[in-house]
Amino acid sequence: MAVEVFGLQLDVDAARRARWSAWLSAHERARVARYVDARHGERYLAAHAQLRWLLGRRLGVTPEAIEFERATKGKPFLPGLPLRFNLSHCREFALVALHPRLEVGVDLEWIAARRDWLALARRFFTPGESDWLAARPAEDQARAFCRLWTCKEAWMKADGRGLGAGLRTVAVHLGDRLAPELTGAPGWRARELAAPPDYAAAVVWAAQPEEPEVKLAWLAPPP
Repeated sequence: MAVEVFGLQLDVDAARRARWSAWLSAHERARVARYVDARHGERYLAAHAQLRWLLGRRLGVTPEAIEFERATKGKPFLPGLPLRFNLSHCREFALVALHPRLEVGVDLEWIAARRDWLALARRFFTPGESDWLAARPAEDQARAFCRLWTCKEAWMKADGRGLGAGLRTVAVHLGDRLAPELTGAPGWRARELAAPPDYAAAVVWAAQPEEPEVKLAWLAPPP
């Protein structure tokens, strides 16, 4: 079975958001209401409603019927159901990774040009990763940093440990192919994803003897 990744658009009309709000749990609606910036709340609503729509479509239930539980370190899951998933949303886009049984993690990041990426790498990444980044042309450092970051965060989300594990726990080795190597993360595989312009994205899954295909599809918003 393939590792499936679905791209979603988050900037939708108010009528859609009003319909989708009924799919959310009371906790999710309260989270939307807490956002100081209304646009951020609208995008949270759109991401989580469409996640429910995708899961419901796969499981044959309505979006509002989806009930999540959380593992010890906070990763959401569907108790007793044959579907693993992960969500990442950034600005106007979201990605959802799905597999029937393999743990998956996905990350999407916007590439902001005006930052000292090398200083951030030296603070959070391994020495080898920092050296690799320093050797990149200055105009490529923003994208290169975000390529490293998305692989690391996707792994931490797949593994369920979150950023508390520390970004230096695993070292990412990027080459010409879209299949980075993860040192310090035995049992996990990574793949960079084709993202919209000015974004970087990656998916990570539990390794298998026969590696699954990775499929990426961008979807139109549901009604």
